[in-house]
Amino acid sequence: MHDKIINNKTVHIEMPVKVHKKLRAMLFLKEISQQQFFRLIAEKFVEGDSHIIKLIEERVELIKSKKFNKIKDIEEKDLYNAIKENSPFKK
Repeated sequence: MHDKIINNKTVHIEMPVKVHKKLRAMLFLKEISQQQFFRLIAEKFVEGDSHIIKLIEERVELIKSKKFNKIKDIEEKDLYNAIKENSPFKK
């Protein structure tokens, strides 16, 4: 009999303390560990689960809009200075 070789990867996640505490408590009540929960979510995403994909797409759009809003708030002269300083044509 051969032992099965397990080659799992680990992931470290940062999240706000309040979210972590509440998540941990809620998962405990459902009798599922945090590791099992995140593995489930990852597996469902990879399998193409439409609910998970929609959540991810919504978060990506939120991140993009926040980045866009930050760019809009940049002063015009600062933008031109940054372009000038980082120009590939600068000698």
